[in-house]
Amino acid sequence: MKFECNNTNTGIVITDPQNDFLSPDGKGYYLTKGVIDKNNTVLNLERLLNTAQNNGYTIFVSPHYLYPHDNKWKYKGKEQDMLLTNKVYQKQDNTSPTPDVSDFVQSLKKYLLHEDAVMCTPHKVAGPESNDLVYQLRQHGIDRVFLAGVLSNVCVESHMRSLIENGFQTAVVYDATAATSKDDFNAAMTNYKAFATSVCTTDQVIAEM
Repeated sequence: MKFECNNTNTGIVITDPQNDFLSPDGKGYYLTKGVIDKNNTVLNLERLLNTAQNNGYTIFVSPHYLYPHDNKWKYKGKEQDMLLTNKVYQKQDNTSPTPDVSDFVQSLKKYLLHEDAVMCTPHKVAGPESNDLVYQLRQHGIDRVFLAGVLSNVCVESHMRSLIENGFQTAVVYDATAATSKDDFNAAMTNYKAFATSVCTTDQVIAEM
């Protein structure tokens, strides 16, 4: 790993750790199941978060929520249209209870909702340009991140690119991600290797932390 970390300057960023693509009852799980099973994605996310919390690393959550007024968007790309059409990541508003399918994976909640974790505002498309992740990282003195979550080639990759553009040293924990097909996952891996400081396994990150 070409990535030196410590719990004062390194954060753990998790994108969209929600049931819609990570749990059997989720609307998109039938698409991601193959990659999840191969990577042990959910277990690896749990292991990563557990190690981070036990070693004093701050966890930053970049969730994905879509509200009823988002259905009125005039300018939609294919991904936005897919999410809205399939009613993925739905929530009535910022204060209402989160429906089960859009909620966080149960086994991850104790880490994601811990008092020391940072819950960012929802992002709306794929990257963190529409939420406060970068601001929160800066305010917590973070200049490098371990990045994981879903989808590998959409939100994870978009977060990776944006964080790099914003000056953060970024390592992608690829076996703690999942995509909707093997081809999509492989496409993400190609770009991780082209841009990230490090592309690593959960085991490697745990050993480093």
